[in-house]
Amino acid sequence: MYSTTLYIPDIATAKRFVEIMDRYPEVNVRIKSGNLEIDPHSILGVLSLDLNKKLTLETRDKVSKQFKKDLLPFMVVSD
Repeated sequence: MYSTTLYIPDIATAKRFVEIMDRYPEVNVRIKSGNLEIDPHSILGVLSLDLNKKLTLETRDKVSKQFKKDLLPFMVVSD
């Protein structure tokens, strides 16, 4: 299982994020925000979330180092 916290503050960032997720159609990924859970391969799904909040990305699939590297621009860094 892999989980990380993301921040997607605007439409342009959401578009870039979905483009990256589309590179990994074989990975079953979900994004959670409160009671909502969406497929991050869908721009409409991502835009349906409250973009002012931090999001949780989760997958039970094994993910590659490249997948994690591609998520870096969207990841929330803990203090």
